[in-house]
Amino acid sequence: MILDVCKRKKHFCFFDSAYQGFGNDDYNEDTYSLRLFAENYNRVMLTQSFSKNFGLYGERTGCLSMVCTDHEEQIKVQTLLKDLCLPEYSNPPIHGARIVDLILGDEELKK
Repeated sequence: MILDVCKRKKHFCFFDSAYQGFGNDDYNEDTYSLRLFAENYNRVMLTQSFSKNFGLYGERTGCLSMVCTDHEEQIKVQTLLKDLCLPEYSNPPIHGARIVDLILGDEELKK
């Protein structure tokens, strides 16, 4: 019902997933609402913080994802985000991102 209202009113939907995987062991259940919106609507943004679930406090490690309608919109969004991010930090810390990449890229560590 919420998805229907958002579509009808053309809302921009923002999801924040700071505790992904903490609710239960079922990743699919934990991400159900996000996947439902992303598959059925193109005005969706997700932020993820890996500080809590990877113990990376102070590393500023996270991810921003956006659903775009097409490649042209993707290029525009990327350009805007780069313009916004560059003044904030030119070279963000990479240590935390490498730890997350290592863990999520290895099936045994991911478990």
